[in-house]
Amino acid sequence: MRLMLHGCAYWVWWKLRAACPKRSPWRRAQFDTLRLHLVRLAATIVEKKTRIIVTLPASCPRKGLLLLLFDALAPPKTA
Repeated sequence: MRLMLHGCAYWVWWKLRAACPKRSPWRRAQFDTLRLHLVRLAATIVEKKTRIIVTLPASCPRKGLLLLLFDALAPPKTA
């Protein structure tokens, strides 16, 4: 079970890194660097019926990158 969870976590980090812009240094960053800069934030997360709302702090140093990743990883919009 632990190996399966580790494999799933690796896949999530790989998808996050692949969603970064091609000429960005984040595209080649190690997973520990991504974890330190992107995940360890004080964000408020609210789950609604059809969406998840993430509120970032006003002084978030990587806000632009996080918004870019959220847009890249969002499901496609239906017409």
